[in-house]
Amino acid sequence: MLEFFLIVVVVIVEYIMLKNFLSMNLKEYQGFSTRFFSSSSGDKISTNSIIFWIFISPFFSILGYVCSLFLNSVFKTCHVSYNYLWTISLVFWVVIYLIILILGRRKLVNHLFILIIAIASIVLNWYIARIAFTGNVNDISPDSSNTAFQFYLAIGLSLISIVQVIYESENYTLKRTRFIRERIQKYLRKYKVIYSLKGNLELLYLSLAILVLEDFERPKFIRIIENILRTKTRNIAQNDSIDDIDSVNILVKQLQDLALRSKEKDEKTLRFIIKEINCSDQYVTNVMELFNTISRLDKDFKIVEANKYNEK
Repeated sequence: MLEFFLIVVVVIVEYIMLKNFLSMNLKEYQGFSTRFFSSSSGDKISTNSIIFWIFISPFFSILGYVCSLFLNSVFKTCHVSYNYLWTISLVFWVVIYLIILILGRRKLVNHLFILIIAIASIVLNWYIARIAFTGNVNDISPDSSNTAFQFYLAIGLSLISIVQVIYESENYTLKRTRFIRERIQKYLRKYKVIYSLKGNLELLYLSLAILVLEDFERPKFIRIIENILRTKTRNIAQNDSIDDIDSVNILVKQLQDLALRSKEKDEKTLRFIIKEINCSDQYVTNVMELFNTISRLDKDFKIVEANKYNEK
């Protein structure tokens, strides 16, 4: 029981360290301007990033092992075992994938890449738990004459190369575009009020851009919690509304009012409207990026015309 508790604590500490001290918020790696597990703007991932994500859980498992030794020495017992500390990697990666599913990122990530990284991390953790923790470190000692060490090193280098190829073989821009297209088709079919902006396509595209971004940042699961807690802003457009339909109605009315108030022209009008909704510069940049993507998609595929509101 104490070992299970220690595993849970170590995983929680690992997430806190990643988010706060290493500034690795999982949500940011799922963003429209970044790639999963890579902060570069291209569809590349560095060797260092792969090594980091494979070794991060085993590193915390070693800390858990040290902690178990400390607790046993303090209490002068063996109640805190370390036989299953390798499952820290398993729990960590299962939770990560659950986060991906809950946040609706499933169609944006490279599942094979994540699976191989997770398996490599779990196997490494198990290996450390079974060999290093029992005192038999001959196979992993950095000795050039050690055949086993050279064999494992060759496997590790090959694995890293394979993971890089798998990651970089995916077209993440295409994944992102498909994701956005599916979302705007869904909104056009579900929310009739959006078509009241058809006389001003820029406002219509802007409403879709805001919905895509807000829905992405706060998916259905998060919005359910917000409604239970009655937060200040809630539902799909993140305003003070009853449900998603009411939220979109309020957003459309707000866009129309702001467009009438604006004395700017063209893109400056759009930026003024977005700033009134959310004053964050990053928010403005993200919405404008989505606005431009949606404009291109509608020009190429006539999405607004092809997707009518579904009365059912």
